[in-house]
Amino acid sequence: MSVQRYTKGGQVRYRARIKSHGREVATRVFDRKSDAVAWEQDQTRKLRLGEWTDPKRGRVSLSAVAIDWLESRSSAKRRTREADEADWRLHIAPRFGNAPLVSITSAEVSSWVGAQITAGRSPSSVTRYLATLRSILNYAIADGRMTVNVAAAVKLPSGGQARRDGIHLTEDQLHDLADACQGTYAEMVLVLGLGGLRWGELAGLQAGDRVYVPGRGLRLQRAVLASGGSGELFVDTLKNKRARTVPLVDDLVPIVDRWAGDKVNAAWLFHAPQGGPLSEGNWKRSVRWSAAIKAIGMPKLRVHDLRHTAASVWLGAGADPKVVQRILGHASAAMTMDLYGHLIDQNLWDAAKRIGGTRGAPRELGPGTTEPPGEETGS
Repeated sequence: MSVQRYTKGGQVRYRARIKSHGREVATRVFDRKSDAVAWEQDQTRKLRLGEWTDPKRGRVSLSAVAIDWLESRSSAKRRTREADEADWRLHIAPRFGNAPLVSITSAEVSSWVGAQITAGRSPSSVTRYLATLRSILNYAIADGRMTVNVAAAVKLPSGGQARRDGIHLTEDQLHDLADACQGTYAEMVLVLGLGGLRWGELAGLQAGDRVYVPGRGLRLQRAVLASGGSGELFVDTLKNKRARTVPLVDDLVPIVDRWAGDKVNAAWLFHAPQGGPLSEGNWKRSVRWSAAIKAIGMPKLRVHDLRHTAASVWLGAGADPKVVQRILGHASAAMTMDLYGHLIDQNLWDAAKRIGGTRGAPRELGPGTTEPPGEETGS
């Protein structure tokens, strides 16, 4: 047993030492021998099971680990990295940045989550902050600095995982919105609302992305996004990193052809006035988006809700969910139905009307009759 008794300043103390391969890897002093023995046995058990971590490695600040964690995120998409950095810098570092890893407790994390909600931040935002903290601590575990993620057991804020239901327009309302928008860019409303594109996918289209076989369509291969910090536009891969082709309904064919004109393949299909790609903010100002959505009685409509509109229009027209999945670029039809299944409720009742009734409606009971005709009441 590696527990030694010694006296210091007239007080008896007990030093527990942990050795691995003949080398001392940890030591700790206790006032009571039983505590020293218990700690030594626990550390030895962890060494034997491969669960032991050097206590010194857990004494570094969370900031030191977060810096390495952010660098490890280099393969993530740019917008994701920017969100990670903002979550850390604005919401996590002020509370835990200088704290040693081993000093952070589940109770402290729970208190921090509650304080964020009290400060008026939305449950979904706080859920994202907590997820970022969990990821940093998981990185610390992988780096051998700690064994337990103290944020893992912290309860998510109520409503933090609730999905915001998108607003969707009818096809008539979609055309009304396009008419209410101003200028030459107004018809982008129809491209978004009938094609099911995300804004970044529309902005990333080039003239050479038009397809003609087996029918008219657009090949989505890239997205143009705005940096969350500077607003600078940059080209990125699609959300799921898989290209897809979306069909063009008849109303969209002349719009696409007019914008393509005689452009070279690498030219932006829906170009900005100065020739570069379109930014969502500039487009909204150009078409007078705020005034247009108020004019049609939809003051809270977002540009992304035009994608919800496309899902509604296609599903309402009887398109198979697998078709809509491919148009929207979802990973599976099940995901499409989870997101938009509520939009086809009317289809359920239309189908119900087509089922049954082939043998005639049930006969009505006569006045004062309590049992169907031909049946006798048993005694």
